[in-house]
Amino acid sequence: MGEELEHSYSVFVFEQINGANATTKRKWLNYDNILDELSNMGELKLIDEIKYRITDKESDKKVFKSVLKKIKNKSARLNLLINSI
Repeated sequence: MGEELEHSYSVFVFEQINGANATTKRKWLNYDNILDELSNMGELKLIDEIKYRITDKESDKKVFKSVLKKIKNKSARLNLLINSI
């Protein structure tokens, strides 16, 4: 099931950035950096939640903000990334 989610999310992101303007591409790069930092922090379940909700067509910005609120001890890098959403 993990591979299916990864594939669905990758296809979804590709569709969002393919032919998109620079602002949209920067937004998705920032989201990717957030997911990378969550992975470094061991928050794999939150990563899956984000990917499931986004591929289910929820608002990407709302999903990231609501899921990131669940983290009590955020790293300095994560806080910087959150502030750029």
